[in-house]
Amino acid sequence: MLLTKPRLVLLLAGCLTFFVSCPTVSGVETIKFRTGDQERIASGEILVEAQDGGVMLQADDGQIWTLQPEAIIARKSDERPFQPISPEEMQVRLKNELGSGFEVFRTQHYVIGYNSSEAYAKQVAALFEQLYRSFFVFWKNQRWDLPEPKYPLVAVVLRDHDSFLSYATRDIGDTAKSVIGYYHLGSNRMITFNVPDWERNVATIIHEATHQLAYNCGMQRRFADNPMWVSEGLAMFFETPDRRNPRNWRAIGSVNQVNLRRWIQAYPRRSNDSLVSLLSDDMRFRNAGEATAAYAESWALTYFLIKTKRKEYVKYMRLLSEGKYLAEKTKRQRIDDFEECFDMTLEQTDRAFLAYMRRLR
Repeated sequence: MLLTKPRLVLLLAGCLTFFVSCPTVSGVETIKFRTGDQERIASGEILVEAQDGGVMLQADDGQIWTLQPEAIIARKSDERPFQPISPEEMQVRLKNELGSGFEVFRTQHYVIGYNSSEAYAKQVAALFEQLYRSFFVFWKNQRWDLPEPKYPLVAVVLRDHDSFLSYATRDIGDTAKSVIGYYHLGSNRMITFNVPDWERNVATIIHEATHQLAYNCGMQRRFADNPMWVSEGLAMFFETPDRRNPRNWRAIGSVNQVNLRRWIQAYPRRSNDSLVSLLSDDMRFRNAGEATAAYAESWALTYFLIKTKRKEYVKYMRLLSEGKYLAEKTKRQRIDDFEECFDMTLEQTDRAFLAYMRRLR
């Protein structure tokens, strides 16, 4: 599940028309600001700036701060070339932030803070690294050489559900009670905990870590208009557990049996305009009565497109990767993007999609 702070969602929705994209600059912006009842200082590059003085700042650790004018206490610019912090610096910073009770270690590509056992944290880290290698190989095989992440990839691994709620409630509010892991668009971090059901845990870890990779390798842009069916379908495509493997995960793109069953269960109630509603906006994901079917259809559509129209799917993902910060597309634009890249009308796609899924059942 892809999550961002509720306050940020409201801020973005209210300020879309007032932000303008900033040209890329080499200098560093340092801003002192209030968030909640705390004062913070972050240095980085300005992504967008509002006419009223509000800004979106990408800090040197990869976090994105969207700041209202009244939250900004002071700001200054200098001519230093902007540089993301190193993994070594991130390790120190994360340790200081998490405080007592937490340890931090690095793998080849990740910085991981944890208050679980060291053995469990390293088990999760091994999954991260396995996914990292497989993710880039998979897309290279589709003739898409993605750049490696610019910022350190950060994960927080918590010991149990109570520890998760304590951390996540500060981050995402009451939503923490209904999830077992998440990737946070603002902080650019993946949060998980030791769920006793290891197979379910593996699926969640891979799912959320796929979100994190997609948003850090240029495939998707944070706070651009990324259709939820794309983001969630992609993560579910990668997450499929593999009971034959000791780690319960190995093969990318196997049939996701959980989502296939959900697709089969939802199919008798599927409306004729289901594909239109899935592609044109994200409302079905926000409706408790429709969310499960929307997730299942997102997996099914992604599976169908990658298996039968890989070249066109990559073309579509490349188009989405060029999305601009805070620029929301209309329903018609979303559908036009899809039809242009796949060179089919939605009616033609729907017929081919349903025929494929009938064979898969």
